Parts: sequence; structure tokens; C-alpha cells
Amino acid sequence: MMAWQPKTPITSVYQLLDANICSLCGACVAACYWEAVYFNPKEPSRISREPKLCVDCSRCLIVCPQAMLWVKKELYEQDVKPLDAYQARSKVEKVLSVAQDGGTVSTLAMVALDKGLVDAVVLAGAGERWSPTPVIAFTADDVLKCAKSKYFYIPSLVELGRMDGIKKIMVVGLPCQIRAIERLSELDVGIARKVAYKVGLFCGHNLDYASVVEKLLPKVGVSVEDLAKMNIKAKVIFQDKSGKSYELPLSEFESLARPACLQCPEFVSRYADINVGSIGAPDGWNSVLVMSKSGEELFNKAVAEGLLETKKPSSEDLDRIYKMDKRKRSNASKYFKEFYGVDVGIQFLDRDTWRVISR
Repeated sequence: MMAWQPKTPITSVYQLLDANICSLCGACVAACYWEAVYFNPKEPSRISREPKLCVDCSRCLIVCPQAMLWVKKELYEQDVKPLDAYQARSKVEKVLSVAQDGGTVSTLAMVALDKGLVDAVVLAGAGERWSPTPVIAFTADDVLKCAKSKYFYIPSLVELGRMDGIKKIMVVGLPCQIRAIERLSELDVGIARKVAYKVGLFCGHNLDYASVVEKLLPKVGVSVEDLAKMNIKAKVIFQDKSGKSYELPLSEFESLARPACLQCPEFVSRYADINVGSIGAPDGWNSVLVMSKSGEELFNKAVAEGLLETKKPSSEDLDRIYKMDKRKRSNASKYFKEFYGVDVGIQFLDRDTWRVISR
């Protein structure tokens, strides 16, 4: 594998897009006033661009969670350290009727909205033919429409550019998306001050929409129109609308991963207030890692309201999560060196580019 050799200086995310160092988090779209980068729902597997509109302000590059990843050496080396850990599932029937597993994320979002803790929730939705659809949820019904996991990129952070009049928000996202919010906080960008809660989702990696629809589904003979649910639990599982399940080896999914995901060390987000996933939990439950005091307060409020059932995980259950996290960090560190030709933490960009993205 030949190491990536960026042209210098880099002033926008265009080179990153060309090299597939993009997880479609949507942060660059939200940051660009001039629509030189944008999300076109008709081309859901990529961020589109309009070079003629680019003014080389570098806002897109500065907020990109991939561009600054190489200086985050601690993410590749340090174990995850939650304040507390639980297994949880919703006690709300309408949540459980549509939930992927335990419905914990939907319940937390609904509690935050109902109690006025936030005005809106940024979520990943799916439209016709499961098309990636960024969503701003204002009601419980909006939240329920976004239930179930989607194992393809959805640039939900594009909605951060549409927050006029909204004072407090919750962001539900993958580690790369939560990392982008942290980057905005580091830069003290106004929208970051509106983020009251960050809920992270466990993530091995995702694929682009076309890879799922055009490469994986045909292998099991299911059309995207007939797809009812997808899941990953040591294998890829698709379920059609009749309830029939189809399986593929996990290697089929992993072989289609982009460099953006392969260089990412975060199975569990270090910057989230709460992390939620299915690994380490019984069927129908979620694993929950509480990462901050604000996350703890939100989780406890949902429990106190009688909306979440909880129990403590065993050490074996937690080990499953931590082993997945360690494995991703190790693999990402190796891939990083292969892809860039240097170890994590070693500056490999030219001085001009470093001056741009570190401001």
C-alpha cells in the first residue's frame, strides 16, 4: 500500500474527499457559508462540491474530525474510562415497538425534549429506499421515525447549519461526529455552545450507502425496498418485511470500509456524554457507558421517570466492549502508519497546512 501524499498546502477538504478520508459526518457542510461543499440526497454516498464557490477560507478543513485526527495520539493509546456502566432498555411500549435493541437512545432523546432540556435533537434518519436523511427532531414522533440502526454514512451534522432560533440541542452521532462537535468546542464556535448533550453510538465502522445497497444486499437477494432492518452482531444480518433474516460474514462488510473509518480509533467516543450500543448486552437491551456528569444526570432522569429499566453489566460484558475498543485502536494505529507513512502523532503535513488547520 502506497502512503497518501497530500498536495501542499491543503486549504479545503477536497483532497480528503478524493482520498476517501471522509466519513460523511456533515460538519464541513454546516461550516461552509458558500455551499462549496454540500450534501445532495440524490448522491448519498458522498459529499458533493462546487469548486467555483470555494474561497479557500479553510473552515471546512478546520472543523473536519479526520483532518486533525493525527494529533489525537491519546485516542489511539488510552483505554476508555466511563464514570459508570449499565445495561438498559426502554419501558415505553411505542419505543420498544420500533427500537433496534433496547430503545435507550430514543428514550433519552424523548426525555430531553419532554423536560425542556433541549429544543431539538440531531438524528440520523432514513427516507425512501433507506436513503440517508439528516433530521432535526422536535417531537417524540420525530424521534421514533429515526429509530433503528443504519450501517451507512448519514451526514446528520449538516443540520447544525440550520439552528437559528434553537437554543439547546442534543446530538446523537457516531464517534467521528461527536469528535467534530468537540472540534467546534475547541474553536469556540457558536453552534457548539448550543450542544447540551452528546450521545455517542458504538461504531466498528460504517459504509457508504451505495456499498450497502449495490454490493451487500444483492448478495443475499434482498432489495432495498423490501429491507426492514439491518444489524451487526459478529455477522451482518438483514431482515426483510416478511420477517425473514439473511446473513453475511462480517468480513464482507469490513472489506468495503473507507480509509476514513480504518484510521479512526474510536469504537467508543471519548467526547460523548453517554455512549450506547448493543455489544455486551443481552438481546433487547443496550450497553450504556456514562461519560460525564451531564450524561449521568440525563440518564438518571430517564430512570427516575420510570422510562428506562436498568441493571449492572458483568465484568465479562464490559470486557467485550473494552476489547472491541482496544482492537479498533490497535487496527487503526497500524492502518494510520500504512496510509500516511508515519506513526500517529508525528507531523506529516507541510507547515502552511498545519498553520491553517491548527488555528
